[in-house]
Amino acid sequence: MEKYNSNIFLFFDFQNQPVDVELVYNEISKYGRIVGGKAYGSWSKHKMQAFALYNHGIELVEIPEAELLPNKKGNDIRLAVDCMEIAIENHSIDVFFLVTGDADFTALVNKIKSYGKNVMALARTKSTSYELISAVDLFIPYEDIVKNERLNDPVDRLCDEVEVFLRRSGKDFTLDNLSRFLSSFNVNPTKYGTQTVRELSDMIYERKVQKPERIRDIKVLFLRNVVFGDLNEEKLAEFSEKNNIEMGNLKTAIDILTRDGVIELKNGYYNVKRTKAFFLTLLEKYPVEYSHISEFIEKSYKAFSAGRVRALSQLLQSEFKISSAEFKSYIDALKRSGCLKGLDDSDYISYSTPAKIVCTLEELKICTLCYYVKRILSQTFVFKEEMDILEEIIFSNDKIIFEKCLDMLLKRGEITELENVYFYTPV
Repeated sequence: MEKYNSNIFLFFDFQNQPVDVELVYNEISKYGRIVGGKAYGSWSKHKMQAFALYNHGIELVEIPEAELLPNKKGNDIRLAVDCMEIAIENHSIDVFFLVTGDADFTALVNKIKSYGKNVMALARTKSTSYELISAVDLFIPYEDIVKNERLNDPVDRLCDEVEVFLRRSGKDFTLDNLSRFLSSFNVNPTKYGTQTVRELSDMIYERKVQKPERIRDIKVLFLRNVVFGDLNEEKLAEFSEKNNIEMGNLKTAIDILTRDGVIELKNGYYNVKRTKAFFLTLLEKYPVEYSHISEFIEKSYKAFSAGRVRALSQLLQSEFKISSAEFKSYIDALKRSGCLKGLDDSDYISYSTPAKIVCTLEELKICTLCYYVKRILSQTFVFKEEMDILEEIIFSNDKIIFEKCLDMLLKRGEITELENVYFYTPV
């Protein structure tokens, strides 16, 4: 199959497989040009999704359904008939993309393939039949794209808007021009976790010009190779080329790690100094301050419980007195806590999926904080005597909550203790 030169037609089996439309549409777009589509569902129950589908030119096919009169098979028959009709009449379609996991479509898949077409499918793995997965040319687990979904940082969005404006205005990307732009458009810096326009300008300039995110990524990658390998000075060029890292950026990252006392060079080999600074470096991409995240979790719990918000994307940074980086970190931790489910009780919700919290406030706090323990353990093993450092930097020495988190992770099998050493064991 020509992955990027294909004409794709979409079929959404929305009654059996409700999904985040934008997330799925963007994923499918990677495999070719979407030239049309149909979506089958009771659209009075899915108004926002219907609007998103309509905006992408997807035809909405109404399948009437009442609470006591479900019509699950009505969409199956319509979808199959429409799919066959398009396969026979429209020779420009190369790929039929089914957003469904229903085994009933296996025969349809095989028939479409007999016309020389490719068939792909996307659905939640646990609600997808093995027969369908085996029949299609490519199956994409919905869980994978939700897990890999990236939250747009409010500051990052502002960075892009400012950059476009300055470019169109013919102005250079300088601190002075940034400040003038923000002031002239009355941008409120407190919405982005800063106190003044100048502070916000400095943050934007740093992100767009100095690119600290890239340096942070390099630092963590370098540390992982030192912890689990034998990286030395002679191998730096090879490491740089293998990981597509500019040597200048690599040396900057190494200089910072050395300055911060995270690594040292002995006899030509790099060694990690397993101090508090080392573990803090592993959390730079996932900043956490215990009092801040505790308040964030409590406010979020109340907002969902009261019905003031129905999706993670409706939580606004301006409601919390935290930095943009913290807000992004906490939203991601909340999403991955496992404590939110779709309104139809589906797992693996996206940021914009209407959701509900299915646990107590304390359980939500514990599960959300587990995220940060896993972030460290996914980068390095941790000796038992080092766990006090994790307790300090993540939990501000709240021993009770820390021990509950550790106990939960061990019971779930997400981390393992072996001879007083803790390892990450993803399930």
